[in-house]
Amino acid sequence: MRHQLKGGLVAALGLLSSTALVRAADLPARTAPTPVFVAPIVNNWGGFYAGSTYGYDFTNFRTRQNGGAARSLDKSGQSGGGFVGYNFEYNKVVVGAEGGIDLNLVRGNERGNAGGLPTHLDSLYDVRLRGRLGYDLGIFMPFIAGGAVINESYQSTEAPLNAAGANKQSVGYTIGAGVDVKVNPAGYLGLQQGFLASLLGPLVVRVEYLHDSLPDSTYAFDGRSFRTHSDSDIVRAAIIQRFGDNPPRPYIDAATQQVNWAGGYGGVFGGGGFITPETKNLINGGKTKFDTSGAQGGLFTGTNFIFRDHYMIGVEGSTAYTDIEGNGREPTGPTHFRNYINADLRARAGYAFGSYLPFVSAGFAYGRSEQINTLTGSQLGRVNNEAIEAGAGLDYRISERVSLRGEYLHEFGINDKIVNLNNTNYAKQSIDGDFFRIGAAYHFE
Repeated sequence: MRHQLKGGLVAALGLLSSTALVRAADLPARTAPTPVFVAPIVNNWGGFYAGSTYGYDFTNFRTRQNGGAARSLDKSGQSGGGFVGYNFEYNKVVVGAEGGIDLNLVRGNERGNAGGLPTHLDSLYDVRLRGRLGYDLGIFMPFIAGGAVINESYQSTEAPLNAAGANKQSVGYTIGAGVDVKVNPAGYLGLQQGFLASLLGPLVVRVEYLHDSLPDSTYAFDGRSFRTHSDSDIVRAAIIQRFGDNPPRPYIDAATQQVNWAGGYGGVFGGGGFITPETKNLINGGKTKFDTSGAQGGLFTGTNFIFRDHYMIGVEGSTAYTDIEGNGREPTGPTHFRNYINADLRARAGYAFGSYLPFVSAGFAYGRSEQINTLTGSQLGRVNNEAIEAGAGLDYRISERVSLRGEYLHEFGINDKIVNLNNTNYAKQSIDGDFFRIGAAYHFE
């Protein structure tokens, strides 16, 4: 079931990306357009949008070992990620669809009871696909939302090395309510033009409450079986960019006849990657490494700044679900490796000419992996990886609002981790990766 869900999720994200590409490919070619500007729709909430979110998650885990009495654990922690969506508005009623990925930091130890093994419980990430219904009150749009949530969680023994456990994906429901508010920090500060005016230009700020409910999942490890489910209450805020809220920019600059790449954008991507875990034996100094590969799909948002007509600097972030896995040998024995989440934040620099924007990028990346000793079954469900990321790519504008992208990224692992499989603490691991992405973005200005 887990592999079916994994494959379905990657396929869904890939389908979303490929659908955008196919639709874009059907658009007529743009040939020497005249400098013309069509004013954006600014009086309603319709159109594309993309944003980043951060919040706090209050989760109740309930677990039952081998049919025994249920035990409960209440934990709270941070969550955050990105999302994209589209709204339709008719007679002040706003209907939309939205998808997003959030990384969670919600975990703790459940102490057990008589005859029950104490366990560690850990919510890893959520993918939400939901509909929204709102009402246009001018600069305010209150809304309700609901749909499906796909969650992966990790349950393990509570021993300090957490050497036995299992990861499971489950599909539940999410409901919630909130309000989107149009704000203009640059206007409040009296900024009319320049870098800060562009950076702090009109935005949408969101505050919302969500309730997620996940069904029972079976976690089998250490000769025991657990039936565990969770319910979460989440309070979060978001910063959103959308078409029509930012100061209008002509698509073709009248003075230079160049495509204007400045402003905010958001999009989807799919692709693949190769990750190489390298582990050093701290006892004898020996090293082992092997290669893993697989698919990835996710969301990205960013902002470009153009100066001297052609030069671009920008900032961008992305969150991706990955299914990069493979088998090899570590100092602790034969190992199965699976990377399931990646996120990054990076700076970009490029040179725009016409419809083309080649660029380089560099920044910080973060990932999580599951690792299992295939001989003993010893398992770790959350092995974090921090990395420096660098890459290059090409954006190509196919219309006033849509661009396509191809890029390559390399991650240099930092902050090596002790991998405590088989109750050992002498295997120190670093991770390098290579990723290839294609995607499509919607430009809001």
